[in-house]
Amino acid sequence: MTARSKLAALLVAALLAGCSGVAVTRQIDPRLPALRATGYRIAVVPFQVSAPEDAFLTSSLGPVGEVLALEGGANLPDRARLGQVMRADVLAWLAQTPFEVIDTWGSDTRLAHAGFDGDDMRQPSRAKEIAALLQVDGVLFGDVTRWNRSYYLLQSTADVGLRLELRDAGGDVLFTTSRVESVGSGITGGPTGFVSAATEPLAGLRGSNLRELMRSAARNAALDLGGNGSEPAGAADGAAAMAPRLTLVSLARARDGALRPGDRVDVIAVGTPACDVRFDLGRLRVGVPMQQVALDQDPRGPRATYAGHYVVQPGDPALALPLFCTVRRPGAHGQPTRYRWDGTIALAGPPIDPARGDRGANAEPGEGRPGPRSR
Repeated sequence: MTARSKLAALLVAALLAGCSGVAVTRQIDPRLPALRATGYRIAVVPFQVSAPEDAFLTSSLGPVGEVLALEGGANLPDRARLGQVMRADVLAWLAQTPFEVIDTWGSDTRLAHAGFDGDDMRQPSRAKEIAALLQVDGVLFGDVTRWNRSYYLLQSTADVGLRLELRDAGGDVLFTTSRVESVGSGITGGPTGFVSAATEPLAGLRGSNLRELMRSAARNAALDLGGNGSEPAGAADGAAAMAPRLTLVSLARARDGALRPGDRVDVIAVGTPACDVRFDLGRLRVGVPMQQVALDQDPRGPRATYAGHYVVQPGDPALALPLFCTVRRPGAHGQPTRYRWDGTIALAGPPIDPARGDRGANAEPGEGRPGPRSR
């Protein structure tokens, strides 16, 4: 199959990625935007995990357990560890919002010394008591409602659900969001690369894919709370428009393994229409522009497909490089939203000079060896 036909197939697959998507419901008190602007002080209590037992993956499924083990809390039960990881993800993104978030180690310790056990800390009905004890303006509760992978021969899906609820010091609800994000691989899902239909669904089951979905759900829920998402009717004037996002990043390449000079890499992204989308190939090539090539009127909202490419140059060193895509509104200032493709792109380096037995006169130290194979 030629690079052009591969790209066409990838475009079709991206536009038909029916099992990859986002479902969101949210409720925002009209007072919240004004409160955010004053440096609202909140505590983030431990998250509960209400994901159904029959859909919950334990660390006995090796790849996922290994991924979570890297996040710490290996001494905790699986469900508690999952809640801890999702809480840490939300905290990381809340640092980029107007909220003042108090130290969680200190808040957990103070609650425990006051007689709150783990279940007590997770109960929204205790928000007034918790706020008074910690001397905060509000308390944020979290619940991991879904966390699952499914495999159906030629298709696999992974989905993560997260619910956040912010209550003020009087116990009133200021904000709730329930978010489910899913991604598919195989016949009805967006592919992560060009491999056979039989092996692609298995690739979609990798623990790293599910971990990235967890990060995405936490990031988007936290940014919604922080005011970077859409506000409902009745919110304060000047509410921010929906932040642009990408729901799929994928690529097609000329060959498996290390790419040689002249090989082409086609990068595909699907997300918010009419945005400035670019890709970075490590630090080797940064800010390569991508063009909007298609627009799909999906029931969940319009989705645009962006395409860009890079041709490996003769002087490119032998490296294994990460691939990132960035998205922002045209003319927007500040840092764009950044997404990482799950894998690396290996470059073979300059061709071998038969007369010299090396990578040529322009080779730098370390370029004489092929780079590691891409995943």
